[in-house]
Amino acid sequence: MSLLKQFIKYQSLGNDFVVFDWFKKPALFVHAELSGEGFGAFVRNLCDRHRGVGADGVLVITNHPQASQPEVTVFNADGSRAESCLNGVRCIAHHLYTEHHFPNKFSLLLGQRVVDCTIIKNDDQVEIITQVGSAQIHGPLCVQTEAGAFDGSVVSIGNPHYFVFDAVSLEWLAAHGKAIESHASFPQRTNVEFVWPQTTPVHEGVLHSYGMHVYERGCGVTLACSSGAAALTALLHAQRAVRADEKIGIAMPGGAVVTWIAADGTISLQAPAHRVFTGLLED
Repeated sequence: MSLLKQFIKYQSLGNDFVVFDWFKKPALFVHAELSGEGFGAFVRNLCDRHRGVGADGVLVITNHPQASQPEVTVFNADGSRAESCLNGVRCIAHHLYTEHHFPNKFSLLLGQRVVDCTIIKNDDQVEIITQVGSAQIHGPLCVQTEAGAFDGSVVSIGNPHYFVFDAVSLEWLAAHGKAIESHASFPQRTNVEFVWPQTTPVHEGVLHSYGMHVYERGCGVTLACSSGAAALTALLHAQRAVRADEKIGIAMPGGAVVTWIAADGTISLQAPAHRVFTGLLED
């Protein structure tokens, strides 16, 4: 792992990432390293908040061999690969705009998904609108654990989500979320979201406001999950709780994201991202 020395720490809505910028450096990048068990252990050690840099995940920017857009590879804090991470994509968009001088509109690759990004610069804050495609609603599912029976809905937006419309504390979720995340109903595990409506708008200009607590697959309780916010937007639209193009504010412990869904099912999200610091890893 000696090649992976320089890193950048980013965060969006309190979801923090170690970023390795391998864009335009194809001679240094070896795809086999990212799929090996050794890299998973490297990620786990790096994300350890007591003995490593500390992060919710690791993002690697590379060149796609057949596409002109940069590609983002995502690793959870436990070293496993993730299909999607929209808070992370927002951080990568910030980095490409500020460090590689990308225009204020561009696209990047996240797994099999093309994400269109629009940069909005307000004073010293960079906000990013990401168009993240559509979600698949897989329907209702009851999950039984020692903590009780949960009637929820399964949604996929590149990665899996399980939504329960109920308010729970972060302490309760930390204690019981793992049993739902790893339930036999989810062979690949799942992100778990508890959601409730809020009467006070959580962001200026939104028509609907919700609170959401997240137990993220491979990470545990997290401050924010934008793929969860996008999946929730699709679910609310399917349940006719919101109409196309109506803006939704979803408040999480790390902050609020504004979302909306077009008539064709395309979901957009808007929130800021921040560069925290840069560093060098020792060999």
